[in-house]
Amino acid sequence: MVITNICGNLSDPAFRGKRVDALWLDDVEAQKRILRKNTEGGRDIALRLEAGAQLRGLRDGDVLAEDAGTVVAVRLLPVPALLVRTAAAAEIARFCYEIGNRHAPLYAPDGTFSCFAVRYDASLEQLIRQLGLAHEKKDMVLSRVDQLKLLSPHHHHHQNGDA
Repeated sequence: MVITNICGNLSDPAFRGKRVDALWLDDVEAQKRILRKNTEGGRDIALRLEAGAQLRGLRDGDVLAEDAGTVVAVRLLPVPALLVRTAAAAEIARFCYEIGNRHAPLYAPDGTFSCFAVRYDASLEQLIRQLGLAHEKKDMVLSRVDQLKLLSPHHHHHQNGDA
C-alpha cells in the first residue's frame, strides 16, 4: 500500500471505535519522506509523502489509511533521550548554542522552554555534564511537534507572492 497523505488523527471523532493497525516508527523514521515498513498486523506500507505532508511530518496517532473498519495509524516509539531542566536564561542559551553546533535535533516536550530533550548520545551526555546542567536519561517519545526550529537569517518569507 502506497501512502502519500495523512487522512487525519486517531483523536478525530471519525476514527473512534475503529480497529488500529499500528505502524511503529521512531522519531527519525517519522521525519522521512520515503519509507517502507510493515504494520503491526503485517501490512506492507510504502510512504511517499507529498511535500505538504512531509513538511508537517508524521505525528503519533496520524491515520494513513482506512478500510473495512480498520485504520493504519502511526505510533511513535519511545527512544533513549537526555532530558535537561533549567530556568536560567544563560544556561538555556549556552545549552541551545552547544546543541545547535552539533546539529542535533532539540525538543521542548512540555512547551515551557525550561525543559529540553535530545536523543541520547554519550558525547551529548558528556557535554551536558561539562555544562553543569541537571539532566536525566529517559525513554520518551520525541515528536516533531515539540522539535525546535530556527530559520536561517538568509531564509526569506514573502506574503501574497511578493518578491
